[in-house]
Amino acid sequence: MFLFIRMKKGIIVACMIFFVHTFFAQNRVSVDAEVRRVQGGQAVTVKKSIFFSPNGRMVVHFTHPEEYFLITNRFGEARIFNPQTNEVMVINDRSLSSDVIPLFYFLNNQTTDLGLRDLGFTLTNTRRDGNFLIRTFTPPAQLRANLSRVEIVHENHLPIFVAHYNTNNQIVRRMFFSNYERFNALSLPQRITEITNISPTDSIVSRLLYSNIKVGADATSPKFNFTIPSDARVVDESLLRQPFSGR
Repeated sequence: MFLFIRMKKGIIVACMIFFVHTFFAQNRVSVDAEVRRVQGGQAVTVKKSIFFSPNGRMVVHFTHPEEYFLITNRFGEARIFNPQTNEVMVINDRSLSSDVIPLFYFLNNQTTDLGLRDLGFTLTNTRRDGNFLIRTFTPPAQLRANLSRVEIVHENHLPIFVAHYNTNNQIVRRMFFSNYERFNALSLPQRITEITNISPTDSIVSRLLYSNIKVGADATSPKFNFTIPSDARVVDESLLRQPFSGR
């Protein structure tokens, strides 16, 4: 099972990319998600339920193709638990933090830049094209060897398209946000499609679907408080070097 997680970590991260906004600081959010990723004619589908808590703690219950739990926080201190074998893997990885999944940006009112400023990007241009507002962000120095800019297109104050350009002015990654629905004071996309070009002839297409979104008093699942059993066997104890505050 843990070999599967190492092999599919890119899917986990795609399923999931810190300053807490007032809305999220006062509300819990749960959501079901399905990710379908296609590359080279092969497709992988992952199904999960996500449970956000106001303190940044996140519990993800994966149900397909295998069952396991991911518990993480805003620092990327993550534990992955296999209930079938009662094994737990401990990982400290920023890419698994609760603030890198796409939904986080909407929960924390970061729809203007989708977290780019936190990554060191700088807003360098804003322009209008009909009903669309287009913002251009320049990457930090350490990313400029492969990336020249990122453009985010907004319609009615909501992001609908993101384009990443390489240094040859070619789009290498596209993200489409659609099927918006409103939940209390929150507007959330229920479909996110991402296309990443990995070569001139090959690309990765990921489709993320959100459903069963519950906010605040409606988010009552006991899985918000899920904890790993104290007798779970730790896989690779060398990873246990720093205290974990998200369990």
